[in-house]
Amino acid sequence: MKLTYKNSLSGIGQLVLTGVLTFISIPVFIRVLGEEAYGAFSIVTLAGNLNIFVNLGLNSALLKFLCVQGRSKESDYDIAATLLLLLVIIVPLSLLAITFQQPILQRFLGLSDRLYDQVRILYRCVVLANLVLLIGQTFTTLLDSQQRIYLTNMYQFIYSLLYWGGMIGVVSLGYGMPGIGWAVIGAASVWLVLVVTAALRLWGMPDLTGFLTELPRVARKQLAFGASVYGAGLLTMLFEPMTKLLVSRLIGVTEVGYLEIAHKIRSQLWAVMQKLTYPLYPQIAQQTDIGVIHRMMTTFQSRMLTLLVPFLLFFFLAFPTALSLWLPNANDVTTLATLSISSAYMLGTLSIPPYYFLMSHQHGKKTVLVQAVNVTVNGLVILLSYRLLGFNGVILANSLAILSSLTLCLYYQRRYIGPLQFGIRNQWLTWLILIALTVCLTLVEQELTNAFVRIGFVGLAAVITYAILLRHDIVRLSSRSSQVL
Repeated sequence: MKLTYKNSLSGIGQLVLTGVLTFISIPVFIRVLGEEAYGAFSIVTLAGNLNIFVNLGLNSALLKFLCVQGRSKESDYDIAATLLLLLVIIVPLSLLAITFQQPILQRFLGLSDRLYDQVRILYRCVVLANLVLLIGQTFTTLLDSQQRIYLTNMYQFIYSLLYWGGMIGVVSLGYGMPGIGWAVIGAASVWLVLVVTAALRLWGMPDLTGFLTELPRVARKQLAFGASVYGAGLLTMLFEPMTKLLVSRLIGVTEVGYLEIAHKIRSQLWAVMQKLTYPLYPQIAQQTDIGVIHRMMTTFQSRMLTLLVPFLLFFFLAFPTALSLWLPNANDVTTLATLSISSAYMLGTLSIPPYYFLMSHQHGKKTVLVQAVNVTVNGLVILLSYRLLGFNGVILANSLAILSSLTLCLYYQRRYIGPLQFGIRNQWLTWLILIALTVCLTLVEQELTNAFVRIGFVGLAAVITYAILLRHDIVRLSSRSSQVL
């Protein structure tokens, strides 16, 4: 349990830094590059991820096998096979992505000649950097399988510092898009050296005697398990590119920039919840007792819901004011997009534990269906509503998509694991406090005119509320600290 908390909290710390640097970078990029160029930057970094679409779910399959097999010769074979398959597939496709960069960026993504000239070097750098990151993910999978997720988070912390800090620095110094590209490659290269060194130090050099003979069998095993995981992952990654492509084609490039701001904030919040829940994945993968899995998941989801509801309250109250301080020129559309999409995704995090179960317990095809529902609902709602609602149709589509996939995940949880038990009826005092707090905060917050005072007031209310909700955990931790002292 102590290691689980360490893994989760280290991930949150890494994400806090990433979030701070992200929020610093966006105003700098918009001010120096301009709104249209920032939209082009968002499209290019997205297009540079095309090589990730073909990773075949191999690292997810590798994590499953390493968790079950432990340190063994079969695991060594799995590690080598994953690396070999990734290199054979990803390197040629990355070269093709660079070779055909002009058709991809101009014909497919609709960038003008002027914008293409600005971003062509950045695009190549992003493709190569993502190739480096894909190779490194095999080694972070090795660390994760040994419950050393905190090491993965620490190296991700360093990468985020170099990535966002480097981009902010080169843009501020006037090096433009090419400078951003070199900063991206530099950060990825340093990260790769760190994770490879740590993984080999922990695991040791793999024993590969007889590997070539066993390669066909191991490769078939990897691909068979990874196929469904890859299908789901591919659909997941198609969600954001498809949305931005549709917005770029149907509405405009500038609106892609607005959507990027909303997606940045949504991604940070979603990533925090993923970091909190990710240590569950190896535990669920190793566990075969459905009763134990049911207790583990329902306890976790009950705690998540207790934390999520007050967070959404404070988020709605504080975010419009915070956004006006962060981006003074931000419009109401950006505010609405961020509030709606982020809130839907935060509720959608309740689907993460059952999704882990589906991935690791021979229900991988169900994850493909979950992601297919997500992408299909998003695309259909955009196409059916953009003429009537414009950009608001995109906001509606993103929100309905994640809520649809949440509903399906909870259905599978009830079907394969057991009844849903969020503990709502047992927390009537919590909900009563939140309802009263909502009314009081809304009335008082409207009377405060100073932006910093309003944010401070909401922040203080949040601290008090969470202190009440988590009072038993705080007392327990305090007693443990006293015993240690």
